[in-house]
Amino acid sequence: MKTINRELSWLNFNARVLQEALDARVPLIERFRFLGIYSNNLDEFFRVRVAEVRRLIGLKKKKIYGYDGSPEDLYKELRKVVLHQQDLFESCYENLIELLKEEKVYTLNEDTLDGALSEMATRYFNEHFKHMLFPIILDRKASFPELRDDAIYLAVKIQKKGNPNRYALVQIPSGKNRFLVLNEGENSYFILADDLIRKHLGSIFSIVPYDKISAYTFKFTRDAELDIEDSLGESYSEKIERSLKKRKKGVPVRFVFDETMPEDLLKYLLDCLKLGKTANAIPGGRYHNFKDFLQFPDFNRKHLVYQPQPANPHPDLENNRQILNTLVKKDVFLHFPYQKFEYIIDVLREAAIDPMVSEIKINVYRLAPDSQVMRALIAAILNRKQVVVVMELQARFDEENNLKWSNQLEEYGAKVIFGVPNLKVHSKLLYIKRQSKQGDFSIAYIGTGNFNE
Repeated sequence: MKTINRELSWLNFNARVLQEALDARVPLIERFRFLGIYSNNLDEFFRVRVAEVRRLIGLKKKKIYGYDGSPEDLYKELRKVVLHQQDLFESCYENLIELLKEEKVYTLNEDTLDGALSEMATRYFNEHFKHMLFPIILDRKASFPELRDDAIYLAVKIQKKGNPNRYALVQIPSGKNRFLVLNEGENSYFILADDLIRKHLGSIFSIVPYDKISAYTFKFTRDAELDIEDSLGESYSEKIERSLKKRKKGVPVRFVFDETMPEDLLKYLLDCLKLGKTANAIPGGRYHNFKDFLQFPDFNRKHLVYQPQPANPHPDLENNRQILNTLVKKDVFLHFPYQKFEYIIDVLREAAIDPMVSEIKINVYRLAPDSQVMRALIAAILNRKQVVVVMELQARFDEENNLKWSNQLEEYGAKVIFGVPNLKVHSKLLYIKRQSKQGDFSIAYIGTGNFNE
């Protein structure tokens, strides 16, 4: 039976996401946001799937499951597919920018920003951005700074007649909105933080002598696989915590750069980053980290976005002040997101203070950073309920959040179980034990989605 390689199949899936951005039937702003989804997916693909193939190459494996060829052959084919999709992505973005003009929305860069709009942008830069920028002058004699794989950087080339070229790095702040929207009459304009910083390079490098200064975006992706090593005297959570620290220094698997970057600057970066043959150096457009386009603004043009749909109320749970009594009498089916996840929070909140509830047990895979589910469980502990939580510490890219909540739960007195060794517990289960004069009642929740409101 013919099989399709897992990694190639995944790229086909992401191509389907890209098709939504290319589809003229999709509202215009939503098409930008689909570019963000595609980009976010591709980042994870490199951090996990491509990193795994790279490891197989390092182990000198001759074959790979589900593929008629070696890991090296697969690596080359993945790169070919990604580069093809990259071309589609860039042309799609340029087309969408042109379509925005028909809606009187225009993009600006450091060269086209002028007049009153430039004055507004400069005020915004000085008030909100300048204090967050800390340029690093690069020197071959010093160690190259550690780069974050979830950040974007400007590689800066500084030229001064009679002196050798100098290079610097500026990290684009990740905690700020990447889109500055400016309005003038009926027209709307936006400029990306990348270009806002380029516009003010002279201010940022004011004490550095130069005749010409230019900046080019690049991003860096690391192997995100956790290497959990056995170590006597360490708990499972401590092993995970140690592995997370190593992840931040993981082997590079992708380097995406502005294809207009000068050759000398590109070579300098590649040499300093020590990118081997199995690290993808991919030329791209002017902008990277398109996952930020998930928050692409709507410019107050509501006809260009999907309108939010109100959740359907459940007839048995809406405005029900005694949900547990209802659940004892009958089963209830919930369908998210068409119905509110808040019903689950209501169940836990009620169970936390119900004097007849003695135990709450739950399986957790992913959680919100400020999880109301966890806060309800802590309230239950404080109300002298027995709380048992099976917490999956290897939920990819949510390990730190799960560790944080595990520590908090243990501090309050919950019994926390860290899954099954060498397996991931994906089940989403909730059990509530309720006692009454008529006997004990068990209430169970079986779900396919995370407890992530």
